[in-house]
Amino acid sequence: MTTQTAPLHLSRLHLNERHRHASRDLSSPYALHQTLRWAFPGAGHADTPLPDGERLLWRQDLTLDPQTGEPTPALLVQSVTPPDWGALNARDPAYLTGWDVRTLDLTPALTPGRVLHFQLHANVTVRRQDEQGRSARHGLHRPEEQLGWLDRQGSRAGFDVLGADITRAGRTRTRKGRQLITLHTVTFEGVLQVVNAANLEQAVRDGLGHAKSLGCGLLSLAP
Repeated sequence: MTTQTAPLHLSRLHLNERHRHASRDLSSPYALHQTLRWAFPGAGHADTPLPDGERLLWRQDLTLDPQTGEPTPALLVQSVTPPDWGALNARDPAYLTGWDVRTLDLTPALTPGRVLHFQLHANVTVRRQDEQGRSARHGLHRPEEQLGWLDRQGSRAGFDVLGADITRAGRTRTRKGRQLITLHTVTFEGVLQVVNAANLEQAVRDGLGHAKSLGCGLLSLAP
C-alpha cells in the first residue's frame, strides 16, 4: 500500500446550545451528520453522496468557552475536502458560534518507531453467530474485551498500543427515521507506536471500527 499524500482538513466547530437545531443535533448523531454534510459541495441532501474520496469523520468533545471559561460542546471534524462551515450558518443562522480549520500533513509524523499520543471514540463490537447461524454485532462491555478490541485494531492499522485508558464507555442511541440505532461506544486515550506508516495513515483517513457516520472512528494523533 502506498502512502497517501493529500492533506486532511481538521476543523473544530462550536455549536450554539441555545439554537433549536444545534441543540437537537447534539443529542442525535444521525441528525448531526446530516447537518455537517451541508459544508461540502453538493452533499447537503441526504440522498446526495459526499464528494469522491471523502470520508467525513467527527467526534463530539467538550472544550472551554474562550469567553466564559465554562465547558461547552465542540465538534472535531476531519475531511479530505475543504469544508465551508459558513454554509451551515447561511442555511440556519447562528447555528455555529465559531470554527477554525487547519490542514494536516501526516507524512512527517508517521515515521516507524515514533511514539504518539492518541484519542479514539469508537463503536466497540464484534460479530457473533447465534445457535441458528445468524450473524449479528454485539457490544463489548468488559474493559479487558474493549482493550483487546483496540489491540486488534492496531495490529491491522499499523500501530502497537503502548498504553491506553478508557475515559468513557456506554450506550448511545439515535434515530434514523423510524429506526432506533444503539451504539456501544468507548473513548480511549493513550500512547501508540507507529509500526507501518502507510497502514496507519490509511486508518487515520478511513477511521476505525463501525458507525463512522455517527461520530465514531476518528483517530486523533499528537506528539
